[in-house]
Amino acid sequence: MKQFRTSLFIILAAALSLGAGDKDKKNKEKADVTCVVSGEAVDKSEHTSYKAGKVFFCCEGCKADFEDASAKFAVAANYQLVASGQYMQTSCPLSGRKLNPKKAVKVAAAEVTFCCGNCQGKTEKAEDKMAFIFSDASFDKGFAPVPEKSKTSKKGKSKK
Repeated sequence: MKQFRTSLFIILAAALSLGAGDKDKKNKEKADVTCVVSGEAVDKSEHTSYKAGKVFFCCEGCKADFEDASAKFAVAANYQLVASGQYMQTSCPLSGRKLNPKKAVKVAAAEVTFCCGNCQGKTEKAEDKMAFIFSDASFDKGFAPVPEKSKTSKKGKSKK
């Protein structure tokens, strides 16, 4: 139970600090991210591949802890992928259906959109919204990697 409380504290601390200052969704700047293991500021040189992105850590030790037991940190890692701008929401994380912009819930610093009031209501009632939305099952259903920018212009010429 003590380990669960410690893990929950780290996830919540990371969640609160990941999106600090990223209030304008139109702003393309990435949110500040924290280590998914410790909650400390990250060292961008300490990272590992995760899903179709990178998860950042504060130190080599946390990177090793994550690589040894990534499932333990999946909620925080999935959230970091979104907060760092590597992933974006593409569909309802509960149903997989088309998003309704009028049905949204704030989860940590992320604005999560749903297909309907039923899915929105389930999330609002969830005791742990982070785990509810950023668990692998929901995350994989509702989020996808941000497409890479095209290396060619609209006219088909390479950009230099």
